[in-house]
Amino acid sequence: MDEFTADTQGDSILAGISLFSSDQIGDYKHPNPHIASPMFTQSLPIPKEFPDFPFPNPYPQQLALMQSIYDTLERSRCGIFQSPTGTGKSLSLLTASLRWLLDRNSTVQPKLKDLREKLKAINALSTQSDLDWVMAYEKSRVEKLVIEPELEDLARVNDCLEKISDLKTSSSKLLSDLLNDSGVTSAPHSVATDPQEENSYEGIQVEEFLFDTANENLEPVEDDECSKPATDVEQPRILQIIYCSRTHSQLSQVLGELKKCQNLINQITVVQLAARHSLCTNKKIYRLSHPEAINEACLELGRSKQKCSMRNRSSVSKVSNCILSGVPASVIASCVRQDRYSDLFGKQAGTLRNQASNITARIGCPYYATRSALPLAQLILVPYSTLLQPATRAQSGISLKNAVIVIDEAHNLLEATTSSMSVLLHLRDIHSVLTVLRSYQQYYASRFSSVCSLRIKQLISFVQCLQNVLTARRSNVTGSLESRVVTVSGMLSEAGADNMSLHQLTDCMHQKRMVAKLAGFAKWLVDKSDRPTAVKRQIDTDLPVGMHALLTRMKRRNADQQDDDSVDAPFIHGETSSGSTSSRTPDLEGCSSSLYKFQAFLDAVIISEDDARVMITPVGPNQLDASTASSDTKGPSLYFTVLNPGRYLRDLVQQSRCVLLAGGTMEPFEELIEQVFVPAGKPPENTVVFACDHVIDPKRQLAIYPVAESPDGQMLEFTYQKRSTPQVMDECGEVILQICSRTPNGIVVFLPSYEYQQSVCLRWEKTGLLERLNKQKRVFREPRNPSSLTQVMQAYGTACTENQSNGALLICVIGGRLSEGINFSDKLARAVIIVGMPYPNPQCPLLREKMAYLDRQFARIGASCSGTSPGRLHYDALCMRLINQAIGRAVRHAND
Repeated sequence: MDEFTADTQGDSILAGISLFSSDQIGDYKHPNPHIASPMFTQSLPIPKEFPDFPFPNPYPQQLALMQSIYDTLERSRCGIFQSPTGTGKSLSLLTASLRWLLDRNSTVQPKLKDLREKLKAINALSTQSDLDWVMAYEKSRVEKLVIEPELEDLARVNDCLEKISDLKTSSSKLLSDLLNDSGVTSAPHSVATDPQEENSYEGIQVEEFLFDTANENLEPVEDDECSKPATDVEQPRILQIIYCSRTHSQLSQVLGELKKCQNLINQITVVQLAARHSLCTNKKIYRLSHPEAINEACLELGRSKQKCSMRNRSSVSKVSNCILSGVPASVIASCVRQDRYSDLFGKQAGTLRNQASNITARIGCPYYATRSALPLAQLILVPYSTLLQPATRAQSGISLKNAVIVIDEAHNLLEATTSSMSVLLHLRDIHSVLTVLRSYQQYYASRFSSVCSLRIKQLISFVQCLQNVLTARRSNVTGSLESRVVTVSGMLSEAGADNMSLHQLTDCMHQKRMVAKLAGFAKWLVDKSDRPTAVKRQIDTDLPVGMHALLTRMKRRNADQQDDDSVDAPFIHGETSSGSTSSRTPDLEGCSSSLYKFQAFLDAVIISEDDARVMITPVGPNQLDASTASSDTKGPSLYFTVLNPGRYLRDLVQQSRCVLLAGGTMEPFEELIEQVFVPAGKPPENTVVFACDHVIDPKRQLAIYPVAESPDGQMLEFTYQKRSTPQVMDECGEVILQICSRTPNGIVVFLPSYEYQQSVCLRWEKTGLLERLNKQKRVFREPRNPSSLTQVMQAYGTACTENQSNGALLICVIGGRLSEGINFSDKLARAVIIVGMPYPNPQCPLLREKMAYLDRQFARIGASCSGTSPGRLHYDALCMRLINQAIGRAVRHAND
């Protein structure tokens, strides 16, 4: 026996013998994580009804939509679902997808029991004495190779589901535990509350901003241990639905819809992801204005010796459990920031009024708590910006494996993806970056290592190249800005930077936290320049003249920018003898913003593919005069963008179980199929396309009137060239006045742009037409500043619904904040007036480039759409989607 057990040669021979044919046992393959998982071996029937739906009798369109969604998820197919605005699309999406998820989870325990019985039978069979023990052992070994991984996966999933069930039934206890843990009389680290202390760099050593490759690791430092997930092997993979919409406010509306489904919300764990600037509860951090500055400050605090007390693993875990039990992270963050805990703890909060600071320091960070909660989240709510960018998605901890991705308001998907991949870099940003880099180089010149010195010089050289692209003299007799679109390689060649190693520069900036150090250095200089100290005198001696100008202007605030976030501050006011210009930065954080935008631009150039383009808007001759610079609102710039955004969605489609695109205006379907699904390996025949009619009766409840002439018989031509003429604006106002006299309650008007809104209102005020409109209905305007939007909407709603009032008129902008995501139901909008067809400017060089690119790359779309070219289809779709979305604001339910 000893000789047999020690016979390694004989063991290897036996192990190599194939005792069974493939027909008897089959080749072993690890189950596919998406479809071949043991959770999906049994198909589910399509429900005939959905009891979770909050209303007893869903519309036929809603029932058909829910059944189609359920079937698509069960078959692991991708789908495009068009349900007109106002038909309860979001509620149907939530009901069908979450019911499917719960039905799938209900199969876990029966399948787990079945596998355990099979494993038990295999073990029993292998011990029977009447069988050849070698044959029995080999057969059981191969069968276990198939069953045991499935059994382990299901066991982990089942453990997670049991933990979720416990969390959902113990919300009160978890909040009580959180309160008791927070009511400790002492905190390990206090949180600064003095704004002067928070913004001061008095205690900062200038050495902290030194960029030195010799003293730092090459790998970037990420978040601390409180948010580190376990390895992929150890992490359980439960079914997750990632629900994506355009903005956080729209996600809040989705969460409100979900609360109507009490049966679902009592069983499902929900996590709404948000950025640090929304969830951070450390006053030293969240009071920084720029989101990137908040991110860097938070990460820097994690690297420092004095850690943030709110990132303690135990505290974060308690908050994470509260979030999973049903307490939104936004509520926790809001309570901590305001030191008002009644919304969180109810009456119990009154016993700890004198310990508010201790509670604040002891409650774990909601931002890291949401990340910690992700593995057990069954429904994850994310905005476009988080899901569409791979880097942001990875930083947020989102895993696409085994996930169902539901993208609501998906008519904006391609445009939103383009926006997420685009970077706008103004000339004033380039000037700020160049000034800071030169000052940084001069201040630390004697302390740089040779590698650091080389990288700083290379960065300065690259920034100068970008500046030269915008300031180079060109034949421009009209003096206007002539934008042109070039490829990335063409831009680099024109700038003279095609021989630079840009990969080394971007690696250097990321690995060494260079942007954070440069921003900190600039702020440190500003702080020191406010005090007549020896350091200030040294700075005054060392710094170039341009830096003094920058530091002075960094303290100024531009009041106009507070009113309009889309209007940029003037950038130029003179030119030096060397050809460089001095920049005007609106405030202290403006320099940081420019640095982060430059880093984003460099990153985009590095990873660009053949569809990437750069639109160059150069300096015109008239802009070199200070008297004309102040009137410029756009300014010279480099705009990086992509022409085929669908290719950047490949990971979403390939890595997830399935992707559902839903919206009110999804046509043309071919555009989404060819640009999103086909490049990811999903042929058109495997993509579900669903479209339904509206729930209203169009013959009885809806009337559409195209108005081509004014009451005086004048043609209403709202082309870009003619819409701003006084005659057209006057006739437009007369038409609106007549509609107001015949329509009760509220009327919503959509104009082409904010600029046109301003021009029209000024004209009507001058001619007295605005006063006549006010006599018919109170007139309101959509503000450009989003902070005023709520107040305007409340006043408008009151004016529409008051019995003594004649109603109200709201003048909006199509494509603006009120044209999507806002409900004007019933009395809020008895009529919708759209002034002109909102086609984009056909002479825009970027639009012309994109249309030409689509015609070249997607000719098959045109062949399937009655010969219309893909570029023209895209152009028409941009207009019609805006119109449909605007009209849909007023049609919100079957009786509207």
